[in-house]
Amino acid sequence: MKKNRKLAVSAIVLVLFLAVFFCMGQAAYAGDKPIIAIGHLPHFTGAYGATQAPFAAAQEDAIEWANSVNYVKGAELKLVWVDGGTDPAKSLAGFKKMAAGNPAPVVIIGESTGIGTALVKMHAKAKIPDVEGGMSLAMIDPPSWTFCQPPPYVNQFGAWVDYYLEHIWKGPGKPKFAWLTWDNPFGKSPMTKEADLYLQSKGIEIVAREFIPNVPSNTIAQAMRLKKSGANFSYGGMYPSALSIVLKDMDKIGMTGQISIGMSYATNLDELVGYVGPLANGVHITSIGTLVNEWSKKCPMVQEMYDKKKRTDNKWAYGNCWSKFAIAIEAVRLAAEKVGPDKVDGQAVSDALISMKGFDGWGTSPKISYSETRRVGMDSVDIQAVENEKVVSKGYTTAPELLPGGKDVPK
Repeated sequence: MKKNRKLAVSAIVLVLFLAVFFCMGQAAYAGDKPIIAIGHLPHFTGAYGATQAPFAAAQEDAIEWANSVNYVKGAELKLVWVDGGTDPAKSLAGFKKMAAGNPAPVVIIGESTGIGTALVKMHAKAKIPDVEGGMSLAMIDPPSWTFCQPPPYVNQFGAWVDYYLEHIWKGPGKPKFAWLTWDNPFGKSPMTKEADLYLQSKGIEIVAREFIPNVPSNTIAQAMRLKKSGANFSYGGMYPSALSIVLKDMDKIGMTGQISIGMSYATNLDELVGYVGPLANGVHITSIGTLVNEWSKKCPMVQEMYDKKKRTDNKWAYGNCWSKFAIAIEAVRLAAEKVGPDKVDGQAVSDALISMKGFDGWGTSPKISYSETRRVGMDSVDIQAVENEKVVSKGYTTAPELLPGGKDVPK
């Protein structure tokens, strides 16, 4: 009797041990398919909330579409996400929550320069790669577990300078340039000594540096200084909700049309037109996304899901989110092909990202390539502008290499 009891207890212990072992060490399954989690750290609240709100629909639709076409053969993709709230502490807590999940994500998509920079070491420690929508030098040098989608902001700035000189500047005299940008890491990121050298090498005079709060209410003082400076063109980075205040204040002091405003890709021009109408005419961005009126031709799956779900979200932001999920999901596919869908982990996805060459983002963006030493996905931008309250493409422009030591930095 005692022997039987001992055997029973031993059997129970063994079952419990095996249960714990398999929960901790084996993939979760949906039927006979392993579940592979893809994480997302968007900012649906805080300063970034207005522009990133459409990411909520896009993240679900991208995962649903990929599963519907069995994009990662033999696996079921699962979306896990938390709202970072445009707040580093909240984002860190959200990252830890996702990383501790079951299944834990094998890749996380980030949506903020400042927060992506703050989490570089966390991604490396957790061995979960970051497909990052932001960009900073700290993310890419030295090469880490963070893989940035866009060209460095200083390179985007160089592309805008080249475009302005070739297509807009008519003279006479030297062009006068002003920084007009958000007062945060994203806004200030292109303001480097290499950028100054690039301007000087082109015979351009820097006449102003104006900084805009994350959530501005009155920018008359900045607009007045900008007007007094006599700047012909500007560059910076901010969301359209902030730029709309600047444009309205510039209009109040008679500046509309007097300066060519260039912005990084995050200034959603469709959203900007919705805020200020004709005041947006002439604003240019160094875009990394396909124009929405070209979806049917270049990335039909995005148009298909938008229509199928009867979405009414801002299309630019919706497509922008898809472009990052395309990179992450393609990396998971490459990893699954190499190690098997049941063995995909952060290391396998990181290796897949490093091997990614010339990936077209399902038609949502310029081509993406990474390597052992390169953590920047793109080397070109699509110059887009508002004309008659419509967003148009001016074509792709190569982004000069203006990071420290870059080949296009003036000697």
